[in-house]
Amino acid sequence: MDKQVFDFKDPGLNAGSAAQCTLNVVMGTEGFSLLAVARNGAIRALKSWQFANPGRDFQDAEADLRHVFGSEPVLSYPFEQVRCAFFNMNATLVPRRLFNADDLSAYFKILLRPAEYEYRYEELPEFDCYLVYAIEPLATWMCGQYFPEAQLSHLVTPLLKNLRDVARRDDSEVFLNIRNQAAQVIVLDRQNLVFYNAFQYSKPSDLLYFVLLAYDQFRLNTSELPLTV
Repeated sequence: MDKQVFDFKDPGLNAGSAAQCTLNVVMGTEGFSLLAVARNGAIRALKSWQFANPGRDFQDAEADLRHVFGSEPVLSYPFEQVRCAFFNMNATLVPRRLFNADDLSAYFKILLRPAEYEYRYEELPEFDCYLVYAIEPLATWMCGQYFPEAQLSHLVTPLLKNLRDVARRDDSEVFLNIRNQAAQVIVLDRQNLVFYNAFQYSKPSDLLYFVLLAYDQFRLNTSELPLTV
């Protein structure tokens, strides 16, 4: 059963005005989010659903995802551009000097249980590294079925690019992104990426532990350096 946690739609957004907007979608087993933005940057729609039992396989969340696609009219509008970002825990950052595009599965040999995965990568020249991720074919198939012209990526890529743009140039910063019961912790030092990790949690104390661990690892003072959530 899904739970809608954001539900905003500008009355002016319809099938006609959508042609002047970009639709951004985040799709994962933990939930589904959409953001419609006009050419001038105005937000036309912001909606988000959380799914029960997060962290499952995409096959287990298929019914929840199809319910959202079938019940949300905004997703049927003909947008000027669609960007679809996947979110799962199967993502890792690889320094440029160690990256091998011909053997992407090697980065997950001890991390993933045997299953059928589609391996993809995205370049992050700002950080001199590549993001490599494993996604279930069902996820890319569903996205292609509903958004055949969409630009596909993993959520880590736009998240890191955006955080670098807003990060301070003269100090460290710690960022936390939360999706249902999954979290991403990022530490930037003068806009340079020094730490990224994603984890699942069930209790507030677990979330606090992983965030404070990043502060401790880089000897950052919690009373002086605020956390950006």
